[in-house]
Amino acid sequence: MLIGSRGSDRICATGTISLVFANALGVDLTKDTARWMFPSTVVVFLVMLALLSAPPGERTAASPGALSPVLSHVGTYQVLEDPFTIAAGDMNNSGYADIVVTNYTSGAVSVLINQGDGTFEDQQSYAAGSGTFGLTLADIDGDGDLDVAVANQLAGTLSVLLNQGDGTLASRTDMTAGSSPHTVTIADLNGNSLPDIAVPNYHARSVSVFYNLGNGQFTEREIFPTQEAPFSALAVDIGGNGLPDIVTTSYQTGMLDILWNDGSGGFSTRSAIRVGESLWSVATADLSGNGAQDLLVTQYDSGTVSVLLNAGDGTLTAGALLHTGGEGPCWAAPFDMHGDGLLDIAVVDASTHHLYIFRNMGNGSYRLDAQFETGRGPSSIAVADFTGNGRDDLAVANWESDNVVVYLFRDAG
Repeated sequence: MLIGSRGSDRICATGTISLVFANALGVDLTKDTARWMFPSTVVVFLVMLALLSAPPGERTAASPGALSPVLSHVGTYQVLEDPFTIAAGDMNNSGYADIVVTNYTSGAVSVLINQGDGTFEDQQSYAAGSGTFGLTLADIDGDGDLDVAVANQLAGTLSVLLNQGDGTLASRTDMTAGSSPHTVTIADLNGNSLPDIAVPNYHARSVSVFYNLGNGQFTEREIFPTQEAPFSALAVDIGGNGLPDIVTTSYQTGMLDILWNDGSGGFSTRSAIRVGESLWSVATADLSGNGAQDLLVTQYDSGTVSVLLNAGDGTLTAGALLHTGGEGPCWAAPFDMHGDGLLDIAVVDASTHHLYIFRNMGNGSYRLDAQFETGRGPSSIAVADFTGNGRDDLAVANWESDNVVVYLFRDAG
């Protein structure tokens, strides 16, 4: 089915919605509380489609072939209050991926340094802004170190925290973003080889773009209109012309918006594409192997994740539709769990408190291969090789549990 071409009632949390999360989406609790509930007695046991007789921590995902991975370690690390977005990267140039996570209510960023074996030091926190929500990592100032960019939903600001070279962060620099920014994405939007920043403004129907001037300095925001209620944003070359476009999702309308890069970093043309309902996160990868960037879009209320296949020219068609069995898939991330060169899909569902692994079968279809318990209210996923063994590992931020859970994998046998 052709989806598009160029030319709400719930949130990701379980139990009664908290005031801060209601505020994040502009919900009037006096009117909508009854609609913003999840079952509070959901109890889900750890189930893997695996060799059930294997000892704990050594269970193998049920998948064909000789490269079946083993879950070798699960670690849980406390952070601050209401962690939402998690990312992974080598913050201290040790050769190992570290973890960075936003803490919404605490208004801070937590950094967890990898000790070299996939276990992590206690978190170090750095003040960001009010309602710290989305983040991404990039070498913003060109010194070879990963820096942090954060969207502060309540403050309406973008914070940049520069890495001091050892994984510690300097005091933040704030820039006005817009009304209720939730996420942040980074790419060289205007072709000057410097990473620029884009932030969607949920209540302003717009994306704010900050162009990098070098040395961590940015222009004032330039505003480009979007559909209603843009929640997540992702910079990705959808058109296949080498220019990063901006994709946004709308929780309220179920529409995907593509802002087409005009070659100079401007976005004067856009396309609106209906995907489903209550769109949440968007991720990208070449899932079909044709060299084009496909999209993964979570649909919260329907409990599904849509795979949108890119023909290479920006034409998107509906691919597989993944079902978690819950009512709260918040985040989907592509990763190669089996080492077969095919990108599988990891999904967290806040209503079931589980991480689901869908195996890429190589023919456009996906099979639920394994599932793991998370903390309460999982909200996002980071993918990295945390141990240096060549395997993709996973880290999950848990909104309600105020922690991060890390899943380490190794080859079976």
